Amino acid sequence: MLLLLLGVTTGGCVWSVPEPVLVREPRLEPIALSVAVYYSPEFRHFTYRHHVTDTAWILGKPSMRLFNEALPLLFTEVVESPQPGSTGSLRSGVAGVIEPTIVSAGYSYPILDSARRADRVCFQLHMTYRFTLYSPRGERVASWDISGEDCAPEQNPLATLNTRKLSFEQVMREAAWNLISGFRDVPDVRRWLDAQGVR
Repeated sequence: MLLLLLGVTTGGCVWSVPEPVLVREPRLEPIALSVAVYYSPEFRHFTYRHHVTDTAWILGKPSMRLFNEALPLLFTEVVESPQPGSTGSLRSGVAGVIEPTIVSAGYSYPILDSARRADRVCFQLHMTYRFTLYSPRGERVASWDISGEDCAPEQNPLATLNTRKLSFEQVMREAAWNLISGFRDVPDVRRWLDAQGVR
């Protein structure tokens, strides 16, 4: 009941997720390529709004900051592109353009009943990013999804907002690490790397 009451009292508010901290270890050998990254206006301003409480969470801007840290660990050079791919807007030497989008994000309130102990209650949070790799001419080369999940324990109902902020941070951090560590394992990406002469 208290959780529901807190959800109602925070309805209509907009919260920003603190900047997630990037996982940097184990450090991987960067790919010897120059790539561009394109952040669409929709991605930059993405906000998740909970359907029950009408509480909004700003997720696009912290995601952009996180990927601005993650991609330079993956490639030797990363520049920003004003659009997904075009020979007229990219400087020479750029091997491709990566565009992230947020496919889904959100959380569900825990359900309290007599069979569940209060100290085991948690908010289920998730985020799914889609990454699309384009050639410099704007042709789609690869597209794949990366997700992060967390179940934030809710032992103190008065700290629910901070718990969800930290949980969103964890979900973003997990997704960024999955991007870095699993990039070479995406089949279409692997073929693209082979075509670029990267082994």
